[in-house]
Amino acid sequence: MIGTPIDALPYIRGVQLILTGYNGYTKGSRIENDKMVRQEIVRASGRVRAHMQNIFDSQFKAGNVEFARASKQCIEECDYLIEDVNKAVAGMEHAFLSGQRSTTHGDLKKLIKHDHDVIEMITKGVNIANSAEHSLATGEGDSKQFILQTTQMISSCRGFFGARANLLAGLKQKRK
Repeated sequence: MIGTPIDALPYIRGVQLILTGYNGYTKGSRIENDKMVRQEIVRASGRVRAHMQNIFDSQFKAGNVEFARASKQCIEECDYLIEDVNKAVAGMEHAFLSGQRSTTHGDLKKLIKHDHDVIEMITKGVNIANSAEHSLATGEGDSKQFILQTTQMISSCRGFFGARANLLAGLKQKRK
């Protein structure tokens, strides 16, 4: 299926709800858009980390080692995600990079959809982490389950973000 700019519009709008100024990798703004997506993932990961740090601190002080360990594991997963994002392959210099084949609308659509899905996934992680902290504060719900779900969501997000490198790698190879 050939991707057209209109096909990517729902994903662009979805990302624009979170990232003001995002325009879907139009020519001349690709590097800035790539940086915005990365910064949002790091920022959201930091929010998850802050929730888990609060849980860790309170549960460690209360002597609840089981919850403290679970939240510490999530903190470490957040740190790994942040490191992965900061060290990941960046693209988008020439038509992307000089020496590369030209980017098609289909390539851009895949990248935009992937960015949208990663941001959506990390946002769910923030919401679950918030629920975990709220659950501990109010005693409503299964706090440990929320902590474990947050860890799983961040781990999945980390793996899914890693797939972005494959999308960018496809842009680096000239087709003969």
